[in-house]
Amino acid sequence: MNRHDDDTLDMGFGVPNDALEHLDPEILKKWPQSLADMLSVVEEALMKAGEDRHCARRHAFTMVRAISKFAGGRSLYVAQGKHLERALRDRALWELHNGHNVEELAERAGITVVQVYNIIAEQRKLARARHQSDLFNEPANG
Repeated sequence: MNRHDDDTLDMGFGVPNDALEHLDPEILKKWPQSLADMLSVVEEALMKAGEDRHCARRHAFTMVRAISKFAGGRSLYVAQGKHLERALRDRALWELHNGHNVEELAERAGITVVQVYNIIAEQRKLARARHQSDLFNEPANG
């Protein structure tokens, strides 16, 4: 595998990361529709969060690139509705957990202390799987 830095796409000839940002709109229209849709959705979400159009577009390309690096070439299921919200809540609880604030987290999330402990245990397993796969340089889900 070719070694490259984060400023180039790994296409074997050092294409700058921002090359796609300067494409003619006519060429951009020829992207696979799902990729163009993903870029638009991310850009719009960033603008709704307060970023100006230029920064939102630049960050959208970065995010789509990261998603591609993670899931490129394979099908990716993305939950929606309650399932997505629950998964995001669980991840947030994991990130906020400091070992001494379970009751506070339970109150904040509107769930029981036992549920928080169960969520933390599950998130710990997921984190361990991610870190162990990193040790062997292979994706946890691939």
